[in-house]
Amino acid sequence: MARASLFSTKISCDGHFHRRKNEPPRNAHRYKGCTISKPTDPQKREATAGGPTKNVSLKSLFRVAVAIATAAAIAYLLYKSADQLTAEKIDFAKIDFRWWGLAILVYLGSMMLSSVFWHRVLVAFNQTPTWRKSTAAFFTSQLGKYVPGKAMVVVIRTDMIRGDGVNTKPAAASVFVETLTWIFTGAAIASLLMIFRFSEFRVLQITAATMTIVAGVLTWPPVFQKIATRISSIGKNKTKNVFSGLTLKTMATGWLLLAIGWCLNGASLWLVLKGLPATEIVYADYWLALACVSLATVAGFVSLLPGGIGVRELVMIPLLGPAIGPVNAIVAAVVVRLVWLTAELIGAGGFFAASRLDSNRLGKPPSTT
Repeated sequence: MARASLFSTKISCDGHFHRRKNEPPRNAHRYKGCTISKPTDPQKREATAGGPTKNVSLKSLFRVAVAIATAAAIAYLLYKSADQLTAEKIDFAKIDFRWWGLAILVYLGSMMLSSVFWHRVLVAFNQTPTWRKSTAAFFTSQLGKYVPGKAMVVVIRTDMIRGDGVNTKPAAASVFVETLTWIFTGAAIASLLMIFRFSEFRVLQITAATMTIVAGVLTWPPVFQKIATRISSIGKNKTKNVFSGLTLKTMATGWLLLAIGWCLNGASLWLVLKGLPATEIVYADYWLALACVSLATVAGFVSLLPGGIGVRELVMIPLLGPAIGPVNAIVAAVVVRLVWLTAELIGAGGFFAASRLDSNRLGKPPSTT
């Protein structure tokens, strides 16, 4: 008879008892033809059964699928944009690309302000992300908006930021806070400009006002806390503690940062217009550019169409057409989309590479949890 205990090294085999002190545990002990195996480590059993390995494989396949979908959406956007520019017969030889280069830099600054606010929201939710990791996740996720439905922004950003110090559900909730605040701020700016400077566009006034009210209500801290608490499956007390960090002070910071960001977006469109041939753009046209970019971009985002194709033109043609002509208005809508895409690719590539280098320097691979 043979028996083994998890709590002792006493082993019985053929009626003889042996006690081995200070002997490291082994997977199998053999005494006089008797084999007694101790249970293997549960994690090793899971790996042998294909648990964690299978999960890693599924995550890798999912990330590859996301990358392919994003690349396909960007390729489609480039194809449609090139088709639109060809149809309008734009003369690239007469374009002053220096203005467009400045537009790229200005838009990078705008995105950086949004990234700072998103990082602050994560901290408000009791998460502890690093600046470099959150910046890389933000810029990379911007490419997901070119996939129909816009949900890919949430998927990419949440997948990249979760891990050490950041849980999945607060991370996803923070993306909604940042995005809705961005919509609210842009729609509010557009509403004010429509009322005080472009009052003849009644339909656009109503559109901007509606988006302002909806986004503002959803991001008001008490309202968002209740919604997030109801839809989250985290433990009741823990959920309340996590989302209660979203205060009016945090949102006020976001309103300020994103308002400055929208002003930079307006400057980016103004620079694009400045680079177009046969357009007489002066400094006073900045307010027109700001109204166009805020209303057209928000409307394009809410439409859930990739890159707001079609919707931006629908908004920008009646606003810009009287000033620069309908053809240049269409060209401006297409070019500003391409300029911003270029800035997003530069930012995503640069910050993602920096994040990987930082992880390698610390000897810790990027999180795959």
